[in-house]
Amino acid sequence: MENQELKKRLSNIKNLPTLPMVANNVIQLTQNPDSTAFEIAEAISQDQSLASKVLKTANSAYYGFPRKITTINYAIVVLGLNNIKNIVLSTSIMEKFSTKAENSLFDQKAFWKHSLLCGILSKKISEHMGIKNSDEIFMCGLLHDFGKLILDSFFSDEFILALQLSKEKNITIMEAENKIFGFNHSGVGSLLLKKWSLPPSLVKAVEFHHYPNESLNAFRIASIVHVADYLCRRIGIGSSGDNVLPALDKKAFKLVNLTSEQIKQMSLQITKEFKTVTGFLYEGGKN
Repeated sequence: MENQELKKRLSNIKNLPTLPMVANNVIQLTQNPDSTAFEIAEAISQDQSLASKVLKTANSAYYGFPRKITTINYAIVVLGLNNIKNIVLSTSIMEKFSTKAENSLFDQKAFWKHSLLCGILSKKISEHMGIKNSDEIFMCGLLHDFGKLILDSFFSDEFILALQLSKEKNITIMEAENKIFGFNHSGVGSLLLKKWSLPPSLVKAVEFHHYPNESLNAFRIASIVHVADYLCRRIGIGSSGDNVLPALDKKAFKLVNLTSEQIKQMSLQITKEFKTVTGFLYEGGKN
């Protein structure tokens, strides 16, 4: 989505958020196969607030580890690099976007609940499909609607108009955004994640999660997130801000190959894990 108007609007934001230096360093280290656990732990420890959040999250019910994790080194060994990367990225983003004044039409707490559920369901679907990097797909699901936070934070008045239009016309928020902005949250989120030099698979999953068929080289991961997002909206825990259930892409649904019974079982699992998920939300976000 090389939308020039979008690029222009984002470039005009003086305080466009950057990934915190320590978090960025940790992400780069976890993507380097030659990095050691000591190097990563040392990088995380440069930010005491981040370090405490990593330990707090690692000990949360979400991960369910029976013994208390007391050091960053131990957390890395026990949880693995992908989980550490997920914790660092998610806590950094939650911290950055959980401080603004509340928009009555866009409930951020409900938004994060939906996002976390989508992340977990994306992971479960990828495991069902036998995909090895399911932890990375969790992050794709978690950040699929990330662009809405940018619109809410930096284009608040217009975003409110889009939310109002969505409600009045009974259309999706994305359709309303296209009418108000000339672009939508998928393009906004993917562009900023690209600026942060995050993995292309994550960028593409965010960009194409509404229309996976439009992706030339990320159809599978975009399809997983698309289906997870759809099913999470049907479950109805948390909210993406939308009142309209979008159409389910038939090719994406065929790819993930879920039966009605499997969907039912996954939905039950997600519902049972709801308290654990919200625990992760509060551990990962502000104290």
